[in-house]
Amino acid sequence: MPTEKIYELSGHKLLVVFDEQLVRLKKPKALQKFLSTDIDIRSEVLANYIKQDYFLFIGKEFEITNDSLIVEIWGHVYASYFAKAMKNLVKLKLVENVADFIINRSDTIDCGEYEVDSNRKFWDILAKFKGIILTFLPKKIK
Repeated sequence: MPTEKIYELSGHKLLVVFDEQLVRLKKPKALQKFLSTDIDIRSEVLANYIKQDYFLFIGKEFEITNDSLIVEIWGHVYASYFAKAMKNLVKLKLVENVADFIINRSDTIDCGEYEVDSNRKFWDILAKFKGIILTFLPKKIK
């Protein structure tokens, strides 16, 4: 049975759903606003809370490294951000369709362990480049 928790961090309400081998982050707009400043520190704080509460709710460690979890969250948050910007800049039906696909896919943030998340290996590889990725992220999201 999934368990929900609302985190109130820096004035933002973030909804996380905990399930066996999986956490789901809801309310992507609130998450995007939360990560709009101090992304590195705020991401680490959120990952620590998630992993701590996963242990409390599920009764075992969440088998995802902090860096892998953080990079996956960034991937979803910023893919959506860039897709929306692209859609506003380029008024072509094909571009709008691709942007809508990215927005719909990235707004569902499911972070799962290897057995339930076919993308885990991808995020683990990207996690090795977290510092480099951080330098390319916008310093502020409007």
